[in-house]
Amino acid sequence: MSSEKICLTVPGVILAAGFVQWVVVIFSVPGWVQYIAGFLDIAAFIFLALWMTTKHLPETYPSFIMQLPVVIISVNAKGKITYTNDLAKQIWSVDQGNIYDLDNSTNSPFYLLRQTLAGDQFDQDLSFTHNIKGLSPFFWVRTSPVVDQQGKVVGATFTAWNLSERYLQEKQFTQREKMVMIGELAAGTAHEIRNPLTSVRGLIQVLGNRFSQGDPAREHISMMLAEIDQINYIIKELLLLARRTSPNLSFASLPAILDHVLLLVEGECLGRGISIIKNYDNSLPLAVLDEDQMKQVFLHLVTNAIHAMPTGGELTVAASYISSDNVIVVTFKDTGLGIPEKNLTRIFHPFFTTRPEGTGLGLPVSFQIIDNHGGKLSVQSTVGQGSTFTVTLPLVNYDNAKTS
Repeated sequence: MSSEKICLTVPGVILAAGFVQWVVVIFSVPGWVQYIAGFLDIAAFIFLALWMTTKHLPETYPSFIMQLPVVIISVNAKGKITYTNDLAKQIWSVDQGNIYDLDNSTNSPFYLLRQTLAGDQFDQDLSFTHNIKGLSPFFWVRTSPVVDQQGKVVGATFTAWNLSERYLQEKQFTQREKMVMIGELAAGTAHEIRNPLTSVRGLIQVLGNRFSQGDPAREHISMMLAEIDQINYIIKELLLLARRTSPNLSFASLPAILDHVLLLVEGECLGRGISIIKNYDNSLPLAVLDEDQMKQVFLHLVTNAIHAMPTGGELTVAASYISSDNVIVVTFKDTGLGIPEKNLTRIFHPFFTTRPEGTGLGLPVSFQIIDNHGGKLSVQSTVGQGSTFTVTLPLVNYDNAKTS
């Protein structure tokens, strides 16, 4: 549908709307207007709805506006808040007051409304990092001035759509494509490196056999073999990035897998003063997954958590079933150092690591494995408080999974 510019006119007020996007049909309302039908910009639609709430119309109209999945804040020319819907109250905890007395940070709705009253308009993507219990929701924002018939600004509206889910999906898609590209590049050289490396290892092993036990040279040979094995391990990880292979699926108990992994690190946790807390749903169903691959992912996440707590702490491992989404969610929460915000977007990149002994491939490979299962791997972290890695796995039918 082609876009066009329109202007919505209601008694005593004119709202300069943007591009045509929405359809609004309003039937007969006594004493007001008989019929309106048109393609309205969402800001114009919302202003019309707000105007309706002031005209003593049936209660269903305000209720409808209150429950829209959009943040709506309206102010008059002096900055007094005249309307907020449920979502605005939930996120910004405000339903009255004056915007000139509220948050002045440059990405707050109150700052944007102040700027709009001063003559600016905003139509952009913004990330609000200080709201909704520490999360960083990603919003698309629109502000519109309200002008009277003489063109004087008599108020403004702020509307915001939470695009966090779409934003995360786009980031995951970008990450997935990056993994494939890097993996294919790595695979092109990995085989060429592995073949001569195998020969070198074999020759060094033969050379080592020429020295007797206790000879310093034999110890040096052992060190060389260990380093070659480390190179082979990195090559193996790179090849995992390159292959989007189907997991070897079978029914498995996630609590059993988690218990197995935690048993492997129990001794290290005791030595570091780290206590392990388990919290599994009793009604957790069997999952369809590759058990070996899932052990690899969980072991890496647990190991990362341990390294993040050099002076001890708590590692909480939880598994729950979300019936509404038909998914199993596994979380690994530590009380460690936390991850700086600048690194949060980089930790899933191949070769990025903050540990001198790390390869920077554990998280990228884990991401790839979870993605191959149709799941998601995400992280939330606060410096000085710790991190939570979340694995979300869909519950799929075994037969369907085998043929997908």
